[in-house]
Amino acid sequence: MLHNELPNLDFDVVALQETQLESGIQKSDNFALFSSGLKSKKHEFGCGFYVSGEFLKYVKDFKIINERICCLKLKAKGFSCTLINVHAPTNEKIEEIKEKFYNLLEQNINQIARSDIKIILGDISA
Repeated sequence: MLHNELPNLDFDVVALQETQLESGIQKSDNFALFSSGLKSKKHEFGCGFYVSGEFLKYVKDFKIINERICCLKLKAKGFSCTLINVHAPTNEKIEEIKEKFYNLLEQNINQIARSDIKIILGDISA
């Protein structure tokens, strides 16, 4: 599994793109994998978060927007933070697809509480 493939690295949260996994949360004793992906034979796209160890206690919500956008809300003492993980369409995609992606991203950013720290992570190819 992913955690076993990275034994020498020490990360609390990692934003992942092109996970090619179906949407859901896979939990283990010392980590969780939050993924946003399509249920299809192609297993395309998908993004998510790897959260390990003690940091799991700060995860308050995981929101799947689509196979290219997901959000992880973290709540610590005195503040909240929302991580927005994206896998943007490449420049070769038609304008309509890119525009739809960025409009959806903007709508979801605007729905996050104003008091939250907002951090956009991922592959913003444009």
